[in-house]
Amino acid sequence: MEMMNLLQKCINKGQESGCPKDQVERLIKSAYIPLAWQWEFHAMARRADLPDGPVDIGTGGARGPGKSHAVLSQVALDDCQRVPGLKCLFLRQTGISAKESFDDLIDKVVSGHVPFEKLSGVLKFPNRSKIILGGFKDEKDIDKYIGIEYDIIIVEELNQLTEEKYTKLRGSLRTSKPDWRPRMYTSFNPGGIGHAWVKERYIIPHRENTESKTRFIGSTYKENPYLNPEYLDYLEGLTGDLGKAWREGEWDLFAGQYFAEFRYDIHVCKPFDVPHYWTKIIMGDYGYSKPSAVYWGAIDEDGTLWIYRELYVTMHTFEQLTTEICANTGPTEHIKYWVFDPAIWSKKGETDLSGMEIMYRKYREITGTGLNIIRANNDRVNGWNTLREYLKPFKKGEKIMAQIQFFSTCTNFIRTFPSLIYDRIRVEDLDSDGEDHGADAVRYGVMSRPPKTPKPAGIRFLTIGENDAREQTRYE
Repeated sequence: MEMMNLLQKCINKGQESGCPKDQVERLIKSAYIPLAWQWEFHAMARRADLPDGPVDIGTGGARGPGKSHAVLSQVALDDCQRVPGLKCLFLRQTGISAKESFDDLIDKVVSGHVPFEKLSGVLKFPNRSKIILGGFKDEKDIDKYIGIEYDIIIVEELNQLTEEKYTKLRGSLRTSKPDWRPRMYTSFNPGGIGHAWVKERYIIPHRENTESKTRFIGSTYKENPYLNPEYLDYLEGLTGDLGKAWREGEWDLFAGQYFAEFRYDIHVCKPFDVPHYWTKIIMGDYGYSKPSAVYWGAIDEDGTLWIYRELYVTMHTFEQLTTEICANTGPTEHIKYWVFDPAIWSKKGETDLSGMEIMYRKYREITGTGLNIIRANNDRVNGWNTLREYLKPFKKGEKIMAQIQFFSTCTNFIRTFPSLIYDRIRVEDLDSDGEDHGADAVRYGVMSRPPKTPKPAGIRFLTIGENDAREQTRYE
């Protein structure tokens, strides 16, 4: 009787999650009893059938919740059973042979539950649907699957792939079946070479409730009662940022992260009208094939640096970049100075002019005035330490904030900054192979020691309400 009650509760949970009756029956009859979060994933997989449903469903975010079991169950026990002739690709990262890795999972999920045969790394079902099993040690192993048509693509440890490789793989997601909508199921954890883009694609839209074609179903080891005690002890014994990332799926932290201080809820704020009298500067890092990153910063009376505008472009000459900066700067912003990377002081091309001289001439041509441009201090390690000082959180009233704040519109900085990692050789520095252009630009800005804005004499300030981390004021 107790077993029947538990089974009925499981069925009820599936229906409450939005799973259709035939899906619930098919999974239960296959001796698969999904956990609560797994039911949510299965329901979302069925919503992918709808014209406005998701086509890219990500799972996990931490270690140990049963991601692999859920994903293979959905494909092998539901999708491949209800639609004849599906061609599915299932990719797993593995340090051992793909065969051993898949055999364990297949024994748990498929064997004895639905009829199939396994030949040469392919699971074949009686209705001609099949799952092609592939293993990859690193992303170059993915190339052999690119360009082949698949109705479903499943990738485990997606965070171990670059966005470029993922995009190429998605190009193989297409179908000729009129009754099927191609889709991708993925699982991932914080960290890895794909941390930044995975976070941007799945985690941030989930946080901000802006998901469209993607869905993220989060879970942790605490939602899996079937984990063995040894693995629980291992996870709970992990300390520091690695422990938080692997146990709790903390995407703002991961092992090797250079700026572990950065937190979205502390360092990012909603845009507001920047008071015109605040001291303003422009900071930039020039690139051509790599991005040029330019930021507008305003310093308030307390010395807080508000980064309120971003320009992030490629394939721009010095003249073009200067034109863009001028076009994005309002006529009443009164920029005190520009501070740019020292590299632009080098001579460029046949004109025998430095990048700085080219920018200066273009600025004078556009505005009719001279440009106050400063050569940045390029002491990298001291610059990063100075930036850390700005990132330190403190309490202001009832809020936790820091001396540097980024408008949420600075999307490229917010995307790239948390993903920067330590250099393996010069461990006090960050790895410059990462996308560090925004970080470099802001480093130049804080190293210029931007001055506080003096409070104008004889002006009465009236509080007009709160906007994220600061109280805005107007003056009379």
